[in-house]
Amino acid sequence: MIHESLRSYFNGESDLKKRFVEDNIFGIRTEEGRGRFYRGIKSSILTFQNAEHEEIYCSFFNTLDQALPYNLLIFWQLSINNRLFNVISKNFYLKYYFNGKLSITGHDVFYFMQDLKEKDEDFESQNWTKKTTEPVASKYLTVLRKLGLVEGVQKKQLLHIQISDQEFTVFLYLLIAIYGEGTNFLNHEFNIFSFVSNESFNERVKL
Repeated sequence: MIHESLRSYFNGESDLKKRFVEDNIFGIRTEEGRGRFYRGIKSSILTFQNAEHEEIYCSFFNTLDQALPYNLLIFWQLSINNRLFNVISKNFYLKYYFNGKLSITGHDVFYFMQDLKEKDEDFESQNWTKKTTEPVASKYLTVLRKLGLVEGVQKKQLLHIQISDQEFTVFLYLLIAIYGEGTNFLNHEFNIFSFVSNESFNERVKL
């Protein structure tokens, strides 16, 4: 769905909202659900920090080729545009990933979000309840599964992500596009999203 949304956007296909909501090109059952999906895609995927950021994504999604690293590009885009996705990924999923944890569950994400609500003023103001938090926790893991980062049903197994030199280069170009060429990337807070450890990151940058 996300791949097709980006392809449609970069090919200038008219009235994406109509295609999502009225034409129901993705087969979502209710109009309300289609509207939520469209708004989520628009804010978290079809939003770019500047022209250089947008150009990188256009170069990959203008035409679809399964050999390209779409799942990583979508993971990075969500992490850039959606603060909740960014915080859960950085402080929960990737923390567990680099610490060698083998699996996570929806309950793990739920309890992390409950703790986040108590410690972060921005999320405290959201007035989350158990009824609203549990579906978000479940959908977060569903997104990771669809992006090929975890597998399994109830208990999700964390998969090892091997970043190729080409993918790492794309990540660096993305950092430059968003944060500027003068930024010190060797210890940048976004580096963790590359799936490369700090030591390896610094070595690969210097090559």
